[in-house]
Amino acid sequence: MSNILLTGATGYVGGTFLDQVLKSEEPSLKSLTIDTAVRTAEQAQKLKETYGDRVNPIKWKGLEDTTTVADTAANYDLVVNVGSGFIPAGAKALVEGLGRRKDGPAPWIVHIAGCTNLADRPLTQDAHPEREWDDEKDAGAIFDFMKEADAREPYPQRSAEVGVLEAAEASGVNAVSLNAPLIFGEGSGLFNRAGLVIPIALRYAITHGYGFKLNETANFDYVHVSDLAALYVLVVRTILERPDRGVGFIPTGRKGIIFPAVARILNTEIMERCVDAAFAGGVLPREGTPKEREVRQVSLQEIADEIMFSQVAVAERGWAGHKAMKGTLGPKLFGWKPQYTEEAWKQEFHDEFVALRDGRRGITLDACIGLRGN
Repeated sequence: MSNILLTGATGYVGGTFLDQVLKSEEPSLKSLTIDTAVRTAEQAQKLKETYGDRVNPIKWKGLEDTTTVADTAANYDLVVNVGSGFIPAGAKALVEGLGRRKDGPAPWIVHIAGCTNLADRPLTQDAHPEREWDDEKDAGAIFDFMKEADAREPYPQRSAEVGVLEAAEASGVNAVSLNAPLIFGEGSGLFNRAGLVIPIALRYAITHGYGFKLNETANFDYVHVSDLAALYVLVVRTILERPDRGVGFIPTGRKGIIFPAVARILNTEIMERCVDAAFAGGVLPREGTPKEREVRQVSLQEIADEIMFSQVAVAERGWAGHKAMKGTLGPKLFGWKPQYTEEAWKQEFHDEFVALRDGRRGITLDACIGLRGN
């Protein structure tokens, strides 16, 4: 039986993954105990109250504490790192710890990354609206592209993905990265259950009375959080169930990048659907906002300052960038069959509006429209 460490059990993807694993009836999972790295005693208590002996919370300070991270990872042969893809030193410390093991099962890290690692910067640099990456056909080339791009212009999420795959290959650790597109839907974990992109876009539309665009061709692929978590479960099952622990079967190192992508949309469509949801919900139009549905051209600096903590490069990659990905390996290697497709995507905008209206997104609807009353 593997010793498994999960980072991100209190997060959106990690919490959903943990919930799916511990509710699974699969023989390889139904008696599994997972050690979960958490920051607070309250988090540990809630996990234990819900999942009992199936979880073993371990207190740490987070991925920034690289000495503790490496020392902790050295006790395991499988790490599922969905805590954060934006802390390069912490992610590499997990690999370092795994690499200390001298015996036992072949060590694995299953890492999380994101599609902005692939994005161009079409407003300030070169634009590549035609570019699409295929995780099978372009295996190796994807890594080479990201490594070269990161050498020119370091980007923490990309630095972490490249660093994990490179360090693992050098140290004899097996590493695969699930490079996720836009993640949507309600999670099933105990803590954070909300995505990021759709809530941000919806709040903007409600606050301003219109949507925004930085160009006409920016795109995202998307995946429901439950389907993404299901792919993580399938990868873990493959490691646990195969006699070879997936070594030679699951791509690893510089070829170890998998795209859990379901379908593709334009960023303008996201904003159109957000505006539609606000109109359908009766909060638009209102006094001082456009009477008709509108997606308005705005500046990169405005979007960076308002919704991206003034991080211009991050805003450009996400809201203007082209990051098309074709996910071939998930279905081919693991039999991954996403359950939440076009209808769930369309429903997402209504569901997010209701969650915002009901105060389940950390901000109230009244705050979005400038009211501070009840």
